[in-house]
Amino acid sequence: MQLTLFVNPEHPPTDPLATRLAEHVEQVSLARAAGYDGVTIGTHMNYGSAAWFPPFPTLAHLAPAAAGMTLSTCMLVLPYHHPVHVATEAAFLDVLTGGRFTLGVSAGWAHDEFALLGLDRRERVGRFAESLDLITRLWTQERVSFDGHHYQVRDAALALRPVRKPRPPLWLGGSVNRSVERAAEQADTAVGDTWVASSHLVEPVIVEQTEVFWNRLAALGKPRPADFPLLRNIVVAEDRATALRDAVPYLQASYRVFDRWGLFTDVVGDPDAADDVPELLAGRVVIGSPEDCAEQLVALARATGCTRLVARVQWMGMDQRTVCRTIELLGQQVRPMVEHALR
Repeated sequence: MQLTLFVNPEHPPTDPLATRLAEHVEQVSLARAAGYDGVTIGTHMNYGSAAWFPPFPTLAHLAPAAAGMTLSTCMLVLPYHHPVHVATEAAFLDVLTGGRFTLGVSAGWAHDEFALLGLDRRERVGRFAESLDLITRLWTQERVSFDGHHYQVRDAALALRPVRKPRPPLWLGGSVNRSVERAAEQADTAVGDTWVASSHLVEPVIVEQTEVFWNRLAALGKPRPADFPLLRNIVVAEDRATALRDAVPYLQASYRVFDRWGLFTDVVGDPDAADDVPELLAGRVVIGSPEDCAEQLVALARATGCTRLVARVQWMGMDQRTVCRTIELLGQQVRPMVEHALR
């Protein structure tokens, strides 16, 4: 099982943000030393109760510490950005990494963020589809004209192009069955495109949605992607009691913000989960000793066929020592146990 570190650039706005950015560099360096082969970053709008570092500049800042590793977004909310801008920024990161960038994108869900940008949330799927089409054309075609409902481009040619040929792969987000089917329809699995399940959903739902993805690919005559990542929340400590003590307050703080944005009512469909610790953790967080976590990940890998764990190991306000402990234990102890069990 391959490992990608999910950098969670979400911090209390009163924190010393330059220090937090330096801590992310340390996290990436530890992950590289522990055998991770990828770094990805989550994104939301930077406003209100949480300061989010912007994805493309942050990845560029982390790139020296991640030398030789893949970089990716997981996920960039595509309707928030003009597709020409995204195509250019992503192409630069692909150049910076020597062809090791993956663009992870989703249609978004947070009502407040769409309102902040003056966007009609009901148009998010249409904007997403047009953006995806235009970005891949700009990467692969010499000149592009595009006449969509939301975006129009006339005879455009990107001078800054990706190194990867024919283009960088895509990670496509989706949290309901129809969006998972849509990901299968939009993905070119032959070049590495795939769907990535939301970390906010419980494991039975993820297993069900994985089958939806496989079945839709089969119906379309598309091969399964060679690399199938799964994004999971994970906290590893010497024992489960320590993991719970060190992580639960920060998990709850982050999820309370998401709850105010409508995550549990609009996406997860479980409005009580944010305030109920057992409900929040069950099937949503891999947590415990290395042995506990390995057992949970083996079961998940067997149920889904995932080949890569995208490990979200930090939540707003969490102590750096707790984050680094999970990074190291996951790479040095948990992964070898998982790989041995899956042989």
